[in-house]
Amino acid sequence: MNSKKMNKLIEASYKNNYLDQKIVNKIVSLISKQDLKKYIGGLKLVEKKKSLIISSPIDNQDLKKFEKLFPHKKIILKKDPSLMLGVSVVDNDTVYEFTLKNSLDKIMSYIEQNYD
Repeated sequence: MNSKKMNKLIEASYKNNYLDQKIVNKIVSLISKQDLKKYIGGLKLVEKKKSLIISSPIDNQDLKKFEKLFPHKKIILKKDPSLMLGVSVVDNDTVYEFTLKNSLDKIMSYIEQNYD
């Protein structure tokens, strides 16, 4: 199966911007094992693009603020006590660090490079 057809299958797997389990099951039952690997890989890429991972040292981050900033993204919250204060946001392949740990690491790196 060529990539255009595969992309159409991947697009057809979504209903109202969410992955539809019934459609996915139907497609999986109709394609070959080799195409299934491509299909799953394509779905993973699309899900990665549609998702926003927010790591925070506390559980109760205000989700509504992130939903306003990223209206068409599925937001996944993760607790990460190592961050100290702030948040880390992963949008596809871009990582935004707004944490005390990141700030302290930058300060330490600057000091080590300039004052040795």
